[in-house]
Amino acid sequence: MRQRIPTTLPLCGRSVCSAAAAVLLSCTALLSQALPPISPVEAAHLVEQHVPRLSITRVTVTAVQGAPGYLVEGAVGEDRYRAEVDARTARTLRITMNGTPVYEWPGVIVVAHRGSVHLAPENTLAAIEKAIEQGADLIEIDIRQTRDGHLVLMHDATVDRTTDGSGRVAEMTLAQIKRLDAGSWFAARFAGERVPTLAEALQAMQGRALPDLDIKDVDPARLIAVLRRFGLLGKVTLHCSDRPLLKSVAALSADFLIRPTIPHGRAALGLLLEEFDPPIVNIDWPQFSERLVRDIHLHGRKAFLNTMGANDTEWGISRVLEAGADYVQTDRLDLLMPLLRRYEMDQRTSFSHP
Repeated sequence: MRQRIPTTLPLCGRSVCSAAAAVLLSCTALLSQALPPISPVEAAHLVEQHVPRLSITRVTVTAVQGAPGYLVEGAVGEDRYRAEVDARTARTLRITMNGTPVYEWPGVIVVAHRGSVHLAPENTLAAIEKAIEQGADLIEIDIRQTRDGHLVLMHDATVDRTTDGSGRVAEMTLAQIKRLDAGSWFAARFAGERVPTLAEALQAMQGRALPDLDIKDVDPARLIAVLRRFGLLGKVTLHCSDRPLLKSVAALSADFLIRPTIPHGRAALGLLLEEFDPPIVNIDWPQFSERLVRDIHLHGRKAFLNTMGANDTEWGISRVLEAGADYVQTDRLDLLMPLLRRYEMDQRTSFSHP
């Protein structure tokens, strides 16, 4: 029987090199590929979210960080507006009215998860102090309520993991919790560190950082009373995994900047916005994508990115910054802060007008 000649011959010699080069070029192109820029109309809509009733007169292509951007011009009555828009992340950077600045994107907000947890025991005054020293804007703290109605910092339902005691927070009095050592488990030099009350934590932050509250089990009225005493209503971001509790707190006061978590990526965004109408959307790493961040911006909301966990690395943090995160929560302030300085320098120097 005659041997059949294969219709596809194996590559060899120079052909192998050519094929490898082609694959390498394809991979390089794929890795460098960015999302296509938003359209001029989408850029106009972004500015309209800041300036209602704006009559657009012109949208001009410009550049932001080497990527397309837009200069949007328009008027409301006799007032003339100019706005600079990053077309890659769908973000309005700044707006002037008759030449006077009226809006500027505040930059990325740095959120220290439970304080600076690499340098001090979580949810303690020591961790809060370390995070402030490292430059955090917000300190994320977890709030639970004691049996006698006091609000304290504790992530878990029990005190077992982060103190030398045991028991459920909800079944203990404040006096019992205050007797616990909340520092020795982390390092001997923190022996004697106590579980702080919410009021003590707010006092420690006052004038230096703002709290980002993750409420676990609290009476909403008590929470609001403490925040009102410190003049923080309207300034506090609020997260809660218990959706009914989050709704009840928001119903009692519209002054919270709530950040509900999106559960299923881009597909769930519309439902989340309809359910909560939040100013901020919370994104955990598994749901993160550049397209989701852009979609959030196009809906006029801000994106709160969490990098804690396996991707709390230079690579992971860089990805969320480049995607356009408005808030970044991390356990690694030591990595985030230098990366953020580099990113902000690029933002300041790379916008060029036509």
